[in-house]
Amino acid sequence: MRWRGMGPFTKWVDDHVFFRIRRKYLASFNRLRDTWCGVVGAGGGAKTARGRIWFEGEVGASGVVAELFEDCEFPLRDLRSGGGVGEGIEGDFLYGMEEVDAFSDEVGLQWERAKDQAFAQTGQYIGLVWDLGRRTVSLPQDKVTKYVAAIQTWEEKRTHSLLEVQQLYGRLLHAALVLPTGRSRLTGLESMLGLFNGRPFASLHPPASIRADLVWWADALRRPDLSRELGRMFPGRVVDCQAFSDASSGVGVGIVVGGRWRAWRLLPGWKTLDGEKDIQWAEAVGFELLVYAVARSHSPGTHLRLHGDNRGVVEGWWNLRSRNTAVNSVFRRLLDFLDGGGFNECIHSAYVRSEDNPADGPSRGIFPPVSQLLPEIPLPPALQRFLIDATAPLTAQEEAVRRSGQPPAIAAKESRPDRTLHWTGHGARDLGHDEERLGEFCYHEEGYGSGDWGLG
Repeated sequence: MRWRGMGPFTKWVDDHVFFRIRRKYLASFNRLRDTWCGVVGAGGGAKTARGRIWFEGEVGASGVVAELFEDCEFPLRDLRSGGGVGEGIEGDFLYGMEEVDAFSDEVGLQWERAKDQAFAQTGQYIGLVWDLGRRTVSLPQDKVTKYVAAIQTWEEKRTHSLLEVQQLYGRLLHAALVLPTGRSRLTGLESMLGLFNGRPFASLHPPASIRADLVWWADALRRPDLSRELGRMFPGRVVDCQAFSDASSGVGVGIVVGGRWRAWRLLPGWKTLDGEKDIQWAEAVGFELLVYAVARSHSPGTHLRLHGDNRGVVEGWWNLRSRNTAVNSVFRRLLDFLDGGGFNECIHSAYVRSEDNPADGPSRGIFPPVSQLLPEIPLPPALQRFLIDATAPLTAQEEAVRRSGQPPAIAAKESRPDRTLHWTGHGARDLGHDEERLGEFCYHEEGYGSGDWGLG
């Protein structure tokens, strides 16, 4: 097909999707494909990962490497019979279903014609509805009904088999393609899958956290505007507002935005109050407060790059989830804030080396001049028992610790306000290998059988 100049097209198992472009864009699109072909060649050609073949494209504005489904070796061609023009808008395109069928017959390809979908701006593929006009992807209504019913059926039972957990997890994992904020609400089911190790035929009680997760999922699936904007997945521009966060387990949390700073002290007992927490939680809280700081100075929908030196938080945010329960709770709170404020999928995390992180000093109690303070950032209620603004007087708890002669240790590290604000963006996004492996069995049934479809 590609050799013939037809496409672009790709497939999932035995379901194929054909794209087509208008004739007036043929020359410019082929020039773009030629550029991509050069990038693919420079990157070493085809890549393989867990049985999947892909080609490395350009690094986008968000720092994510484009994963192409072909090497773009063959240019597209105008395949209309004799170069003629069809009727109406159909004649604007390079080919139609008749050209697909004619070439398939010529080379002996057999299709399940009953499942064919005519070229259209809206169609179903891998169990999702793609709308090129609105540039959105959504769940078909029958899937929504099926998934909500599956949640209701689950809630009617006290114990569940491995198969039941796999089925519900797979359905919600499929829904997370449209609701990526739901990834952080899958960790309870993932934990339950692990409980079946060594006893696959048991019937087990679910972890308590799953109930709240499923309430969220049921509400989210019932949204009348349930869809995902494709443009947010591939932003053309990401603003680097020189925003950094850091945390020190013995002292507190600090952020720096454009050379201005803010810091908070960690209150005594923060590690054990309301559940176990570690330094990664403090780093996640720093990232959360940094988001609050930058979101208020940018318009909703603006894509922003933020920096941190904790890979667990930075890379966890790429997946919008974390295995660390405390960190995952921070992500959930932050995702709800972003969704409500119009910044859904607009925050992009990037790793910075600790020695290049200007927020390191404020997190350790080494503060720049007060004249460089950022405006006050109100703490959400969930954090008010754990942190206090660094400019506030010591609390009674802190005074008691100070009088005990065992104040928090501050690491001796020279303040370097002149340090260069280097950052390292990430390459290919970590798509969560374990999540992908967990979903392989559960997920496939939701994507198969969509048939072949043309987009144009």
